[in-house]
Amino acid sequence: MNGQVFVLGVVCLTGVAWGLNSSDANVDAVSRQLFDFRFKKKRPDLLTTSAGQPVHLEQTVNINKVLLNNPYILESIKHAVNERTPNREVFSKGTGAYGYFEVTNDVTKYTKAKVFDTVGKRTKVLTRFGVSQTEKGGTDVSPIAGKSISFKMYTEEGNLDFLGLNTPVYFYRDPVLFREFLHAFRMNPKTNIRDGTSTLDFVTFNPISIHTMLWQLSEYGLPRGFRYMSAFPCHTYELYNDHGESFFVKFKFISELGFDSFSLAEASVISSFDPDFYIRDLYNSIEDGNFPAWRVEMDVLNTSNLKKLKFDPFDVTRIWPNGTYTTVEIGRVVLNQNVKNQFAEVEQAAYNPTNLVPGILEPPDQLFRGRVIAYNDAQIHRLGVNRNKIRVNCPMYARTYNRDGIPPVLDNERDAVNYYRNSFNGPVPLLDVDRPKRQLVIEQSSSVHLEDSWRFYNEVLVTEAQKQRLVNAMVLVAIRVPASVQKELVKLLNAIDPKLAVRYVVTFENVNNNVKLPQVVEDVDRKNPNPFSKITL
Repeated sequence: MNGQVFVLGVVCLTGVAWGLNSSDANVDAVSRQLFDFRFKKKRPDLLTTSAGQPVHLEQTVNINKVLLNNPYILESIKHAVNERTPNREVFSKGTGAYGYFEVTNDVTKYTKAKVFDTVGKRTKVLTRFGVSQTEKGGTDVSPIAGKSISFKMYTEEGNLDFLGLNTPVYFYRDPVLFREFLHAFRMNPKTNIRDGTSTLDFVTFNPISIHTMLWQLSEYGLPRGFRYMSAFPCHTYELYNDHGESFFVKFKFISELGFDSFSLAEASVISSFDPDFYIRDLYNSIEDGNFPAWRVEMDVLNTSNLKKLKFDPFDVTRIWPNGTYTTVEIGRVVLNQNVKNQFAEVEQAAYNPTNLVPGILEPPDQLFRGRVIAYNDAQIHRLGVNRNKIRVNCPMYARTYNRDGIPPVLDNERDAVNYYRNSFNGPVPLLDVDRPKRQLVIEQSSSVHLEDSWRFYNEVLVTEAQKQRLVNAMVLVAIRVPASVQKELVKLLNAIDPKLAVRYVVTFENVNNNVKLPQVVEDVDRKNPNPFSKITL
């Protein structure tokens, strides 16, 4: 009888499955990945252990057998519980893709960097897109999460890395706030829940950060996918040409699609059914041949005499005033290939702000120097001291006196002499006669310039709808925040613009009076589980 029921069930399910498989309307390139692999593979390879020993069929089942006698099972278990490496501290969730950088304009007037020396020249690029304030498995489409694009150019003079945020300004200039900022924007250490109270408390105690927060909570903080997002390395770099002339510039990577954003309502809905939508969109677009591209430009300061300036060009919390710079086209980045393995090529990728080439000098500001410490230590922690010998981080050329350490070590420089200086033709340093001899030393103020926030609210956000959207997102962050912190936030907003403070108070009171957020499952309305249904955000 049981056998008859089983057969009947198979017949019925087969009929149902036939109907389901008759349409692939919602199948995309992401869903087809395994089928694409099978199509290319044609036939299976022989299964082996990591040491290359063939795995026998009987070793793939261990029921009623001695576990310790099965090297295949032992290896698989030990590897499974040891295969994770530490996450990135900030942008832990992300994805990546390969492409190329192509020079489209002669910029040899500004820099001797060979990557930029010939119009039409192409250089291989690996990009990584990241989302902050979101753990792995969290949503891409978060209105309160920072986004980033990092570019690694494999140039003939070494790897050139640009680490860009989706906003043209950063939260602070003093590296002493590095730890405090991370902690305030992370999960509460007791509740393990993201806490708007600590976030807004940090901002009110460090009002320098409000400018970037306004950018992040506006439509510019929620692009309509990675492809519509521009990226801004926040520092000011010094370029020098082959005549020894210097120029101060800010790089930027501008999406060729232009800018577009998700509304808060769209983001809420998309997050509920596909928390990986940004990643899916990028992967599918590249697989479908719709290659995303970015214009690479630089804003060049109109004077090299820094003493004449009435503003600090190295202040990462501010935007250069109009009329003080000229925008110069450099080239474009095109992404045309998805990675084959996320862990090997994206998770192990190490982007470092000190990865520069001759013709580009390190920025002199204190935040950059703090990031140098943070990135190097973090990457050694994540990937080991030989992180630049991991295939995806290997430059086209490298000769060092570094030896040994946790693998990979590659050829470990073979039989070459392992100390400098020496008499045995070991590698010698570059004598760059064009490199500026003086070391630029700057003094930066601790002043807070709220006029930048005023300009953003009144000049960048030009419509009432844009202003209201910013405040709506701010209220979503603050809705559970106690009144004492709310009052400090309102004081800060009032110092920026009284109209902004009034808009915030009116919006918050409207939401607070019409929204009752559930605190336990019994509070959820089964008929209308959306607590925001009575209002429009």
